[in-house]
Amino acid sequence: MNISRSRREILMLICKGLSNAEISDLLHLSQRTVERHRASLLAKTNTHNSIAMVLYAIKHGLVEI
Repeated sequence: MNISRSRREILMLICKGLSNAEISDLLHLSQRTVERHRASLLAKTNTHNSIAMVLYAIKHGLVEI
């Protein structure tokens, strides 16, 4: 799966349990930008919520825990 470096970083932070607000503060992005990245990741992984996306990411080796 082709995921940009910035989206992969956001995915890792989601997997660590950070909220959109926490991610936006940490990466100095607007909360809306983080929301768009999250929506894109949900679409790319064909999942409907963050838990399913995290499980997909772990199962497919997109993140390491």
